[in-house]
Amino acid sequence: MTSLRHIGYACLLAAWLLPRVAHAEQVAPDKQAVILARALAYDDNLKARAGDSLLVAVLFKASAAGSESAADAVVRAFKALEGVKVQGLPLRVVKVAFGSKDALHSAVSSQGIDALYVCSGLEGDQTAIRDVSRRDHILTIASREEQLTSGLSLGVFVFEGKTTITVNLPSSKDEGAAFSSELLRLARVIR
Repeated sequence: MTSLRHIGYACLLAAWLLPRVAHAEQVAPDKQAVILARALAYDDNLKARAGDSLLVAVLFKASAAGSESAADAVVRAFKALEGVKVQGLPLRVVKVAFGSKDALHSAVSSQGIDALYVCSGLEGDQTAIRDVSRRDHILTIASREEQLTSGLSLGVFVFEGKTTITVNLPSSKDEGAAFSSELLRLARVIR
């Protein structure tokens, strides 16, 4: 009877701990920006996809609470890196409000956007964002872990107490990226 009780306690403890261990925590925007800029340097197709600079668009939903303020924080973090070069390309950042799939495609084309950082609040629009990113070969960057498992390509989160780059490999390939084996050895890879 005692061993059954111990097994019961162990099951309860595991059920209580599992969501905490498996769930990724957010990383501060300034730290994310630095790590993401370094990760983008390991995309062997970056120069072929980018123009004269590497333009990261921070995408937000105006009608979603907190989405624009999150975008502002990420824009500030990337702006602090605007003197940095990634594969010889100057890093630039813009903030873009998501309105529709067609409007996003127009913004990507007219502004020369090379990567989309997707803020929270756009979960219902993720299919449209993925369609544009795949058609136009624009790398997507997730602000939340769930976005990666839903098909975005790259993110930085805390897993088991360690800041970790996560790459959704099939999605990144669909978007035209080719991350080097050096990055993939360091990253948590979704296959």
